[in-house]
Amino acid sequence: MGWFEEFKTMLETFPDCTTIIDVFGGSGLLAHQARRLRPDARVVWNDFDNYRERLARIPETNELKIKIAALLQETGGGQKKIPPEIITSIKQVLRDHTQKFGYLDCITVSSWILFSGNYFKTWEEFEKEEKDFWYHSLLSAPYPAPDTYLNGLTVVREDWRVFFTDPVYDTNRTLFLLDPPYFFTDGYSYEGAMTYQDQSDLLDLMGSRNYCYFTNSNSALIFHIREFEGATRIIKKKAGTSFSQKKLDEFMIYRHITMNQKEKELETECTRYARERGWLSIKLENTGHTGIPDRLYLKDGKAIFVEFKTPGSGRLSVFQSHWLERLTREQFTARTVWTMEEFKELIK
Repeated sequence: MGWFEEFKTMLETFPDCTTIIDVFGGSGLLAHQARRLRPDARVVWNDFDNYRERLARIPETNELKIKIAALLQETGGGQKKIPPEIITSIKQVLRDHTQKFGYLDCITVSSWILFSGNYFKTWEEFEKEEKDFWYHSLLSAPYPAPDTYLNGLTVVREDWRVFFTDPVYDTNRTLFLLDPPYFFTDGYSYEGAMTYQDQSDLLDLMGSRNYCYFTNSNSALIFHIREFEGATRIIKKKAGTSFSQKKLDEFMIYRHITMNQKEKELETECTRYARERGWLSIKLENTGHTGIPDRLYLKDGKAIFVEFKTPGSGRLSVFQSHWLERLTREQFTARTVWTMEEFKELIK
């Protein structure tokens, strides 16, 4: 089963999610496929890397591709370094193109003529720096025009943290698609690198939300994400030239968090009871702190944090236990409530 079928199966497990956010954007492939598979949902593509401009400039890039492909054919083919005289000709073509259009799709051009994983971000950088030029089997066939690629998407350009803290996104009805850069990505194919602090923040923010996280064994984050409860892991066998080179490789990890209906009913009943007796109730959503209690009740200088659980069966996660213990150490009242009777006793 290919990734598309796995992705489709994953989306079918989130029938109650009405908003799907491709948080790290990239080429918009996840958002594009989500829109196709879930036309009932609002799909948001965070085009943080301004990929839209690259799409809009495809006709110009195709014109350049034909010229570069013709020059590369003069090398005689094969995986080898590009001769210096061909490099000189390529630089002149790129220089002329940049002067004519005032734009160069550096990431795409890098994939044509540089060794795998190397990129240049600006024309000036390309002219000044010494790069390892390597022949690729570049075909002159044009890239197709993305006439309908963005149809139906809500396109924005925001810092990724915004989506986790903006109250417009209902926690229970939003699915976060997460395909972030690896640690300290050099920034050539992304606007910015992901530091350890960024990854730590992401773990904290995604912990109480519906998510589908794309990763593989190159990412250190997989060792932490395994600590999350209730996550489904799709694991693929990584290809290799020998058996010893093959290894398990995470493809995507997702979790569907829906508050148990009995918990909702208990929380609603208790909150109504508290308000009738003059308590101010605050729903603690989108705080960015995984495991924070469900509600805060305030009255006459008193502050009570409450985590609601399913009567008889609900249990605390590691993060929830951590927050209850921490709040208690800070001399706040922080309790887990399973029944209405317990709640009445708590706020009497």
